[in-house]
Amino acid sequence: MKERTVTRKNSSPTIESEAGMRHDSLYLDDLKLHYVRAGRGVPVVLLHGWPQTWFAWRKVIPLLADRYDLIVPDLRGFGDTSRPSSGYDKKTVAHDVRRLIRHLELGPVHIVGHDIGGAVAYPYAAQWPAEVRTLTFIESSLPSFGQEELMDVAHGGSWHFGFNMSGDIAEELVRGRERLFIDYWMRRSTVGVVDPSSVESDALDQYERSMAQPGGLRSTLAHYRALPQDRSDNRELGQTLLPMPVLAIEGERGQSGHSISTMSKVATDVSSAVIERAGHYPPEENPTQLASVLHTFFMGAKT
Repeated sequence: MKERTVTRKNSSPTIESEAGMRHDSLYLDDLKLHYVRAGRGVPVVLLHGWPQTWFAWRKVIPLLADRYDLIVPDLRGFGDTSRPSSGYDKKTVAHDVRRLIRHLELGPVHIVGHDIGGAVAYPYAAQWPAEVRTLTFIESSLPSFGQEELMDVAHGGSWHFGFNMSGDIAEELVRGRERLFIDYWMRRSTVGVVDPSSVESDALDQYERSMAQPGGLRSTLAHYRALPQDRSDNRELGQTLLPMPVLAIEGERGQSGHSISTMSKVATDVSSAVIERAGHYPPEENPTQLASVLHTFFMGAKT
């Protein structure tokens, strides 16, 4: 497998200076994987959710960089990572992340996933448990282990699952309205941010840029179109419970316990935490408490 890394220059200099963030891209046979790296110490992988990019972790990185080596990629199809035509099932996306970690020659990692990032972190931990110190699952769910309830509109579930899975019509309805779509979604009255100012205009600019790039809509929605495959994969992976310590995190105004109930079905050692004044986006809404909770969990796990 051919790999090479290049450094990306002139990107977010103000934010980078806060924690010495460095932008790099790993070139693989089928993918250019962009990532940010900061700090030093025990490696921690931070995986963003939808409709975000690595930038979702911008407030958490400076709070952890003095203790940990942080690796923060744009997942396949997001941000400055490329947008191939396939490979959006979460086992494949987890393999992308693992190729990055192996390229960087890092040992076992703490892996932290928010939203879709949690759905990627799970198959990473399930497939390569010896390479994972801990798993943190933030405001997320898994097909086969409770996500179906969140998809059930008739019983209070979210319409966006079906919409995002609906094919070409979804892309055509959103095209040219990416900012409206993202802004509405993150600030919606149920499960959105508690404080609208916690997601600044600069962040929305980043997420809009990602979605509006050629292939951006196709690739971001492809993560949802892969849910049937994810369901099948999770059913198989879930036959063996995760052995490492797992932390399930909810926002105080978030998904009402789904992260905790999901992890209790797939892992043997599960603890939980609730982030105050946060809806579905704790890394952006209350990064200080989230960083403290993560540090306490990592230290307590003693792995």
